[in-house]
Amino acid sequence: MPTSRLKPGSRRLVGLLFIVAGGLLVIAQVLRFGVVASEWNGAGWAGVNTTYLIMSVLMLVVAVLLIRFGWRMRRDGHISDEPG
Repeated sequence: MPTSRLKPGSRRLVGLLFIVAGGLLVIAQVLRFGVVASEWNGAGWAGVNTTYLIMSVLMLVVAVLLIRFGWRMRRDGHISDEPG
């Protein structure tokens, strides 16, 4: 059975930091999507940098995972879904 090395107060703080970091990253990626949308509106697909768009989507996935890990840390102290 995995045990956490952090005290409950520290786990809650680390979880909160994960949630805040994930939330800020979501905001940043939404702003980046706005930039891509304005580029697409101005020049069509030729004006959109596909690498930039793919990295934005990947970073959005990372942000959601950070929020999920933070939520789990605050709730029960485990990041994984393993029983116990």
